[in-house]
Amino acid sequence: MSDPITEVDLLAYVDDQLDPARRIEVEEHLAHDPEAAVRIMADLKDRDALRLLNAAPLPRAPETTLGAASRLERALAWHEFGLKLRRVAAMVALIGFGWVAHGQVGLGITHSEASPKPPAFVEDALHSHETGLLRARMISQPEVEAYDPAEILAETGIQLPALPTDWQIRDAQVFPSRHGHSVELIIDGSDLGRVSLFAAQAPAFDVIAPTLARFDKAKAIYWQTGPLAYALTGIAGDKAFERAAQRLSRQLP
Repeated sequence: MSDPITEVDLLAYVDDQLDPARRIEVEEHLAHDPEAAVRIMADLKDRDALRLLNAAPLPRAPETTLGAASRLERALAWHEFGLKLRRVAAMVALIGFGWVAHGQVGLGITHSEASPKPPAFVEDALHSHETGLLRARMISQPEVEAYDPAEILAETGIQLPALPTDWQIRDAQVFPSRHGHSVELIIDGSDLGRVSLFAAQAPAFDVIAPTLARFDKAKAIYWQTGPLAYALTGIAGDKAFERAAQRLSRQLP
């Protein structure tokens, strides 16, 4: 467990005196404390004003950061915690925080090349989905239908959304992922058929609204809420998938 964020950490953050790991912890703290975020944003603005007076112009924020801020602003339109996160989005846009460094993968995507490629965690979700289907076919690999979301959260730091009452869990597994732990639920999802819900720790803080990605043998709706990434994978129709993903994403803080 990381140490609590103190006023000393916040001051060091403004002065660029923290190592990258502690900066990420401070940024996550600010994402959940809008009052502190507004105050720190003001301090950063004052700091940058002093730099301008000293003839040290600020560099333009990286395009990846500006793109992250744009995605964050769009996501806030539907997220019920939009007001708090909008303040964080302003911080990202003004100061140029380096919060987002997505890996990019192809995976046989069938939609237009102009569409944004999904982040790397979607590749992990697709592999976990295929592994879950493989386990379901193997007699020697019994499925584990019982799972405890509270225990999973305590042990892995991954929060799972509340599932619709008509969804039936068929298997629940904890796997390693490229950035920590991941959880894979195999579900009979009513009108969705057999689907997988993948949840994992993300490499960087971001907010991504539910986004559709198509592959050769399946499709996925992926989204990200702060430090956690999610993907719903299966072969259901686009509209049903989108409704289900938006419903699940609203169950998360």
